[in-house]
Amino acid sequence: MRRRATRRLLILSVVCAAAGAAPCAAQVEAGLDAAASVVKYDGYLASGAAALTPSVAWRSLRTSLAARGTLLVFESGHTNIQGLLTASTYSPPIGKLRVEASAEAGASAYSAFAQFAHALARLRLHVLRDRWGLWAGPLAGAISRGDGGRGASGLSAGWWGRTPAGALDVTWTRVAVGDTAYSDLQARVRWQRGAFDVQGSADAREVSRGGGTGGYGDVSATLRLTDRMALIVAAGNYPSDPVNGSIGGRFVTAGVRLAPRSSPQVAIVRQLGPSLLPREGETPARLDGARAALEQLDGLTILVVQVTGSQRVEVMGDFTDWQPVVLPAAGEGRYRYVPGLPAGMYRFNLRVDGGPWGVPQGASITADEFGGSVGVLVVP
Repeated sequence: MRRRATRRLLILSVVCAAAGAAPCAAQVEAGLDAAASVVKYDGYLASGAAALTPSVAWRSLRTSLAARGTLLVFESGHTNIQGLLTASTYSPPIGKLRVEASAEAGASAYSAFAQFAHALARLRLHVLRDRWGLWAGPLAGAISRGDGGRGASGLSAGWWGRTPAGALDVTWTRVAVGDTAYSDLQARVRWQRGAFDVQGSADAREVSRGGGTGGYGDVSATLRLTDRMALIVAAGNYPSDPVNGSIGGRFVTAGVRLAPRSSPQVAIVRQLGPSLLPREGETPARLDGARAALEQLDGLTILVVQVTGSQRVEVMGDFTDWQPVVLPAAGEGRYRYVPGLPAGMYRFNLRVDGGPWGVPQGASITADEFGGSVGVLVVP
């Protein structure tokens, strides 16, 4: 009975994700991390390793597809190869609610010693507010450890909050894989300032049967050198993961992150909608030299920013869950947020070349609940 329910959930998630991936305005992101690491798996001696991690992601208004792989080459000459494919799609907003269906498939191999594979599906119900949200839902799938398959099932729930300076996420997960079951409670925090991006996590594993217990954590820092290159350093420890077959360990790593620049060509066709008056006494945080507009592309309305002489333009708003998003260049000083915006009112802020967050020309200004100013987009 459990296997039948697992298959149904997996099929439903894959079908929903594929259906949401119909041709539309989308943004493609690609990157490559090259790093040197020191890794110590539990029960083994520490070893140096070289790591290459290519990744690519396709995102549209409601759908995302992503692929990532990692090649680790240890001092001993042994290799560890990992690959992961993910797909996710959201329903249109139902008031403050949204339904998300997602699926992932992954595999790993450590030289000729061990091979693992897994496929998981998730359904989540999201409660979305301007700068915070809640979600919960089931997960199910199948796990292979080279000795026959077994089912996996569980529940997860979470809360997230966003501010212009960073973000906080708290997640609880209960997973059962065969005779192993465990619960993880994890908090992740992210802080950004200028070219620096610092992220950290704290994880507690309790109520475990065969999955171990303890506390874990990691921290990583990224220094952006250009819009296509960044330095990364990270360190931490992590528990075993019966889903993807990894064992617990500790690591220290340093490397370089590379990302190509995209340059699609589109034309601005109309300015933003009507303005909203700011609150009395508010000091607008206008960005000189930046102008925002809306355009039509493949039947969708997208945001375009005109900035002269800039190298990096970022936007965040309630349409990005208040996470900063780098806008790809569209030529002639234009940058665009490719996922479409359905009809409605949206709040956002803009940043140019790591400077202060503000509101571009062409957008209205209103006060937010944190005492600052935000821009307003009105999509007819």
